[in-house]
Order: sequence, then structure tokens, then C-alpha cells
Amino acid sequence: MNHKTGCFVLAILMLVFGMSGVSAGAELSLRARGYSVLPCPQQAELGERDIEIDESWEVVCRAGNDHIAFKRLMRGADQLHGLAFEGGGGKIVLLISPGAVEDGPQAGSADQAYRIDIGQDSVTVTGNAGQGLLYGVQTFLQLLRPARGGGWTVPAGTVTDWPRLEMRFVHWDTKHHQNRIETLKRYVDWAAYFKVNAIGFELEDKYEYPTHPVIGAPGAYRKEQMQDLTRYALERYIQLIPQIQSPAHMAYVLKHDQFAGFRADGNNYQICLCDEDAVQLIFDMYADMIEATPGVEYFHVSTDEIYYAGICGKCRKARPYNDENRSLTWVEFVNRAFDWLEQRERRMLCWVEYPLLQDHIRLLPRGLINGVTHAGRSDSWNRGLEKAGVEQLIYSSQQGGELLVPNYFPSTFSYRGNPISGRLSAAASSVNDVLGRGVKVIGTYAAAWDDSGLHDELFWLGWATVTQYGWSPQGPSVEQNAADFMDVFYGSGNHDMIEAYRTLMEGARFYENALDRVPASRLKPSYGSYARKGRDTTRIDLTLEPPQFPFSYDMTLVTEDNFSRKYARQLEMAPEMSIRLDQLIHFLSGKLASVDRNRYNVEVMLSIARFEKHFCRMLLDLYEVEKLLHSASLALKQEREEEVVGIMARTHAVVAGILEDRAVMWSGLKNTWEKSRYEKGRSAGGRQFVHVLDDLKDHRADRRPGLDYMLEPLENIGLERWNTRFAEFIRNFAAGTGLEPPALGD
Repeated sequence: MNHKTGCFVLAILMLVFGMSGVSAGAELSLRARGYSVLPCPQQAELGERDIEIDESWEVVCRAGNDHIAFKRLMRGADQLHGLAFEGGGGKIVLLISPGAVEDGPQAGSADQAYRIDIGQDSVTVTGNAGQGLLYGVQTFLQLLRPARGGGWTVPAGTVTDWPRLEMRFVHWDTKHHQNRIETLKRYVDWAAYFKVNAIGFELEDKYEYPTHPVIGAPGAYRKEQMQDLTRYALERYIQLIPQIQSPAHMAYVLKHDQFAGFRADGNNYQICLCDEDAVQLIFDMYADMIEATPGVEYFHVSTDEIYYAGICGKCRKARPYNDENRSLTWVEFVNRAFDWLEQRERRMLCWVEYPLLQDHIRLLPRGLINGVTHAGRSDSWNRGLEKAGVEQLIYSSQQGGELLVPNYFPSTFSYRGNPISGRLSAAASSVNDVLGRGVKVIGTYAAAWDDSGLHDELFWLGWATVTQYGWSPQGPSVEQNAADFMDVFYGSGNHDMIEAYRTLMEGARFYENALDRVPASRLKPSYGSYARKGRDTTRIDLTLEPPQFPFSYDMTLVTEDNFSRKYARQLEMAPEMSIRLDQLIHFLSGKLASVDRNRYNVEVMLSIARFEKHFCRMLLDLYEVEKLLHSASLALKQEREEEVVGIMARTHAVVAGILEDRAVMWSGLKNTWEKSRYEKGRSAGGRQFVHVLDDLKDHRADRRPGLDYMLEPLENIGLERWNTRFAEFIRNFAAGTGLEPPALGD
């Protein structure tokens, strides 16, 4: 029997190969055979039998043992499977043969094509070029499956594969955190495992910028570190592309006093585009990053959300500030940056978007790459870019403003009042919609923004999913893709991790939806919004209103049930959510010992589950506080003063317990997160981190210099102050009734 597949396997008769057959039209996927590969191959002709692989097999690399494909196979077999090839039995041959895969791959992706031929005593992995050979090895490593009786198996047959789209980006946004170098190298390895070949590395102040060292945060990556990381990525056929926020999102530069004169209209969000020294500062930063990334062919100028192009005084002296001139100012900067980078042999990417007017697309430089096309772009916009010679990437954001966890899956929970359809399905739909409309694109871009300060470990499912549909747009269903990811990322048999992600996501939405959004009166107003200067300037705090503080009046204790009324819906849902999170914590605790790989990822998920559990417990405890206060009020009406003091002491203990639980949770979370990243806002090398709020953006992760931005909504409730006041209230009440003040443990 033989099965010919794309990402879903179509069974057809292959009797000419001496294999038994089944009726035409029967369908069987790789997954149905017990194998998971991500991204899914374009073609797989699978025989009926599985081939046993063990340590006795020998690896022969015709490209040389110093080739990354050989090194990856040997190390990957050991790291992923505990398998060390020693020789003496079957043979695995790695070779490069240009043109080995001719039908299917487009010109730009031919080097990435490969074929794997699996027989009884031999496996041959053939790449059209070195890149294809590495990708073939990655697929072979994913195909290796533990056998029930020990050893490993792979399916007999042939896999022939190539990417539909040439480039597959993932986005490393480090604006509000800095990963350790060993973390970044691990991320490069996993990106290569999923056949990612480009990383948009958004650094902001996490590089030392030798030309202007004040820009680099204390402990920022050094040039030598970046060069080493670049070489590490290039060996794995990954372009480590600097993505430098400019001319907007520049508070990390313009917050410093020496650059204050470059601020557009006095705001630190955007630089003045008509100040020659300001533009030269940007190019100095580009030059520093080019030197830090030798051998890289691209540079991402970003041009993200340049809302106010042309608003500064120097620009307005030349021409009025209006929609037309704002667009022209943007175009002029893009052309100037393009020419500057072209002279230094870097292809330029940017976000071709607002404030660009469609009439000005024709003014863009031919050869520019737009990193942000999607299903919402009009056909006329896309045709204009094609006519202008601008290539495009299909953009999918796997994280925007969500707290704690991305909205990966459809859910009955809402997000900011809107239904959640799921970012994974949106990514698959967007790729196929854009391609189905005939838009000419060269790749995908999987964005994962750091605005809300989520941990990067949560982005792998999104990064891998966008890459899946960039490689094989007609690939498996989103549901199968998620199951394949779990087995590839955590090891075979871990598809049950899907529900862990879903529960963690819904716990995050429960947390976020419960919080009140109130004006942040302690913070200065923002400069404006995307619409215009001076609009939507109120910054928003997240918080809860604690139970009403009691007061004594005319021999009574006055209390209110404001908490239970205001948060009735949340209190109704909290017990069930608390149980689900308890189950999740037990489940993830078990997974720590059972997953084959990426245990640290499970640790991070566990730390977030405990954060969410703390919030649920706090809600229920605050409801208990309100009920206890009512009990105390009733006892006082019945003139049982001693009982009143006892009830109030118990109330104080409940609030103290909330704060103690928070401290334990937070210590664990911080310790876990800082295994992979440096302390946020740290001092290093005798320098202190300079923290100044962005004049426009209000990113949650930028509210505080440290990781404790995560605690801000909880601390905004003011339970420490509440309980301190309450302790004094209890003592005064006891003294006024001639009772001994209770020991409150404060």
C-alpha cells in the first residue's frame, strides 16, 4: 500500500513500486500514521511499513562533517531523542544535488527544496542546496518516533518538499525585555527546526550603539555578541535582520536630554524628519547595526506608526502640515533610507502603511519590501505596490495588546468586549486569502509585539503556525496544526497540551475582563493618538475596587455590598475558573517531568497559571472580606462587641493572606522568567537605567522599569493601604469598647 500526500495524504495505487494497494480516494494523513511534521511537507509517498532506526545506523555526509546539516542531525538526534548514531548497521546519507527537486519550487525557493528516501536499510536526504539539505534533516528528525518496544521508527517511502513562499519571518520584539544570549541561540535553533529563515530582531535600546552609547540600556548586547549570534543564525540559513524603530516609537532615544532638540513638536515618540542632524542620528544607528550583523542581506527600517510625519517646526516652515504633506514627508524618508541602505548592500524592508496615501505609492523605490500586507488591504493598493516594484510579506500578528497570553483559539470569553475568533485561524485565513486574490508576495511575517510584556515562550505556537502556512498554505487544518506543534515542540504524545494553552488563555481573559479601566490621574496625558495630536490623551489604569471600607456611626458598623454587586458576573465565574486553573497547575506540574523537550516553556506556563489562580483566589477572598464585614455589622447591632473584634481580625487575616499569596506567586514567577532573560531595567557597568514614559504610547510593559509592571493592576487595588487602615480601625474599635486589641500580625 502506498499513500501520496500533500499535507493531507491521498492514497493511490502504486503497484509499479511493488507495494500493495488500496482503493483510490482513501485519505490518510501523516498524523494518522502517528507522525507529526511542521511545516507539513508538500508531498509524501508513504509505504505501509515503518523502518526501525537505532544506534547502529551510520551517518555519511557527502557535504562534509562540518556542514550544519550533519552537525544538526547528530546533535538533534541526541538532544531530541537521546539517539547517538554509532555505525555498523543501516546508513543515513546526506548529500547536495542541485536540481534533485525540480517540479514545484519557485525560482526563489529552489535552494530550500529537498527529498528524503527511506528504505529498509538506508535513508537518503538530498537537498537542492545546503539549505534544502538542512531542511531535509529537520524533517527527518521530526519523523523519528519512539517505538513501543524501544528504538525509533520512520515511515518507509519518499518525502519531497519545498516552501510555497520564499521567506518566513518571525518577530523578536525586545523593546521591554532583554533575553540572555543563550536563550537567543536556543530560539535560533528552534526557528531553524520549523524552517524559519528570517528573524526581524527589534532591538530598540538593547544594543550598545557604539556611535551613540547613551542609547544602549545598561547591559545591552555588545557588538561582538551580536556578530556571534548573526554567524550562528546564518549557519542555519536564518537572516538575523535588524529591525530599528524609527522615525517613530523613538522614546528609547529621544528620552535622553542630548536628543531632546530632535523631538517632533516636543514629543519623544517621534523624531523631526526635517532636521538633518536627527536623520543622521538614525543613520548612525543603522550603521552600528549593519556592523553588528555582518553577512545579513536585509535591514528593516520599520516606519511603524509614523502618525505625525512633518509636524515638527522645521517641516512646517517648508510646507503646511496636512494629509498630503504628511504622506510626502513619509515617502521622502523612505526613499532616502532606501538609497542609504542600498549603498551598503542591504535590501530595505519597512511597514508600507499609514500615513502613506495610495496616490503616493508610485513614488516608492523599486525593490522595497513591504512587511505588512494582509487580507484587509484593497486590491487597488496591492496592484499599486506591484506596479511600483514593491515586494510584499503577508503579515499576521500573534500578539497585540492581550495580557498574559495571546488569543490563539476561539473562545466564549471576550476580549475588550469583542468575540475571540482565534489568531491561529486568522493567520491561516489571511495567507490563503491574500494568495487567493493573486497578490504577489514573497513570504510571511509572524509578529509578536512586546507591548504588554508577554513571555516569548508563549509565542512559539503562533510563530510556528504562521510559518506552517507560509510553507504550505493549503496545509493541515488549524486544529491539526496545533496538535502537530505540541508533538513536535514537546515530544511525541503531548497533543493534550492544546487544552493547557486554551485554559491558560481563558484564565488570562478572565483576569483582563474583570479589571476596571479607569483614568490614570497620576500620569500626564499622552500627546495624542493615531488620529491626531490632542485626541484620546487620557491614559488608562487597570484595577479593581476593593470592598467598601467600613465606618462606625451612631453605635453601628456601616458596610456596603458594592464589591459583590459590581463584580457579580466575575464572582459567579470565579469558582469554576479556579477549579480549571487548579487542574491546569496539576497538569503542567506533571508535564514538567514527562515532556521530552522544552521543559522551561512548561515552567513559564505554570508561572502564569499561578498568577491567574492568585487572581481568582483574590476575587473570592475579597468577596469573603465583604461578607465578614456584614457579619461584623450584624454582630454589633446585637451588641456582641467581642465577636465583632474577632470577625474583624479574621477579615484582616484574609487580606493579609492575599498579600502573602501574591508575594509567593510573584517570587516564583520572577525567578522563572529571569532564567531566560536579564532583570528588567537593571543597572550594569556603573550605569543606571533611564526610565521615561513614551509621550504617546502607553504600553503596559513600560509602565514600570522592572518586571513588576505585571503587578501594577493588582497593586492599584490598594490592599496594603486598605489593610493598614483596617488594622488601625480594629485597634481603635477595641479600645473604644474596652476590649484588648487583637494580635494582627502586622
